[in-house]
Amino acid sequence: MIAISILVLLLVPSAAAARLGPSVTKPIDASETKHLELPKLVIGPESVAFDKHGAGPYVSVSDGRVLKYGGEGVGWTTFAYSPSYIRNNCTTKSSELPTPATESSCGRPLGLRFHRDSGYLYIADAYMGLMRVGPRGGEATVLATEAAGVPLSFTNGVDVDQVTGDVYFTSSSTTYTRAKQETRRGAY
Repeated sequence: MIAISILVLLLVPSAAAARLGPSVTKPIDASETKHLELPKLVIGPESVAFDKHGAGPYVSVSDGRVLKYGGEGVGWTTFAYSPSYIRNNCTTKSSELPTPATESSCGRPLGLRFHRDSGYLYIADAYMGLMRVGPRGGEATVLATEAAGVPLSFTNGVDVDQVTGDVYFTSSSTTYTRAKQETRRGAY
């Protein structure tokens, strides 16, 4: 059995630091860490984000979901998923780890970033493109599947300008999808 866990360093702004505003710097104590075990058969935490209240962490995982950690009493819950997640029966619990075929039909969120003012979570999904979900989570809305007429074949990272609300994202390849890239590297 593969035991995957996430180690969250407390290097992100706390809710208190967020209230101080961008012009105040708070020292970071990297000696404080917390080990959070992911649920069974959930692997590949790729990106970590905290909302404007300091809640989370939220992590993107290989089965197509974004999970939210609600504390020791709640644990991990599904916060967001792509529009194809339910349609393609990705909610069916499997005793196997996700494959490239599963990822391409269920999604593979790789980048996460909140816009503090709106509470929206922006998701860069390797197969679905750029998506967004509201502060309460649920099914994400696809915002972009191409840029300047070029299909997004491997959407990877996302960031939000907290002042203007402009969203920036990256696509790792115009030639290969994530599944093809991983197969070429022998990761699957």
